[in-house]
Order: sequence, then C-alpha cells, then structure tokens
Amino acid sequence: MTAPGLRPAVSLDGLQQRWQRLAARERAMLLLMAAAIVAAALWLGWLQPLLKQRSHWQVELPRLRAQSAALAPLLRAREQQRQAHGQRPTLDGLRQQITAAGLAGSLQIEMRDGRWHLQVRSVPADALWNWLLPLLADPAIELQQLQLQRTGDANMPAARISGNIVMAANGGTHP
Repeated sequence: MTAPGLRPAVSLDGLQQRWQRLAARERAMLLLMAAAIVAAALWLGWLQPLLKQRSHWQVELPRLRAQSAALAPLLRAREQQRQAHGQRPTLDGLRQQITAAGLAGSLQIEMRDGRWHLQVRSVPADALWNWLLPLLADPAIELQQLQLQRTGDANMPAARISGNIVMAANGGTHP
C-alpha cells in the first residue's frame, strides 16, 4: 500500500521505458548533464587537491633545498668528527688543526707533564673560539685549565685574547 502523494519505487524496466520515451535531444541533454556532474566531481575531489599540493611543493622545495645546502657542510663536518672520533688526538694532529685554522703564529702548543699546554698570544677571539669549541666538543679531549684575558685596546671592535690553555686526552695522553 502506498501513502497518498508518494509514487511507488521505479523499477529498472520502468526507467528504460521512460528513457526510450524521451526525445533524442532530451537524452543528449541528460547525458551531457551527467558528464558535467562527473567532471565536476573529479575536479573537486581529485584534480583540485593535486593542483593545490603541487603549488605547495613548488613553494616549499626551494626552501628545503636551501636548508639542505646550508646543513650539508655541518653534516660533512659531523661525519668527519665521527670518523676521527675513533682516532685518539695527538700533538701533531693538534698542530695541524692550529695551522689549518690560521693560528700557527699566535698559538703555541707543547707537551708537558703528559698534558698539552697552549700559549695564546693576541689571537682574535672569534678565530680562537671557532677553533677551540669544536675541539673541546670531542669527548676524547678534556679541558683542565683555561686562563684567558682580553688584550689590547678595550675600544677595539674585534677582541683579542691572550693566556694559557691546558688540555689532556681522556684515557691517557698521546705525544
């Protein structure tokens, strides 16, 4: 029994009959409308999100590449430190590092009492710290004494440092 005003469910045969009764122009319009609905659904559900994602990555990739390029030297230095970590520090190795840092004229190192004694004479502060801090980050080297003071004119834009540093290799000393 059907409620007044409601039509009974349409069967597949009934739909085919209605389709056949439509004029060719009406069928073409319905097919075109169905194709437009499918195209709009594909656009909204598939293509538009892909295009948004592509635009996002076009902006993001150059930034990520720049970060990668900036971090590459740090990663190489860290890898070299890992490889050198297996090697124990030596007096000759420290001398090579001092020379490579351009501090050979103002930083003298010698072995006394099984420890490395460094004498610092008027070294630019930034150059000294750029060499010393990564060195002290090596767990194989122990800082035992640090006596530094600023030298030269206090109004100088770049500070210069003089003093003494005493270090030793953990787990024994190496000449």
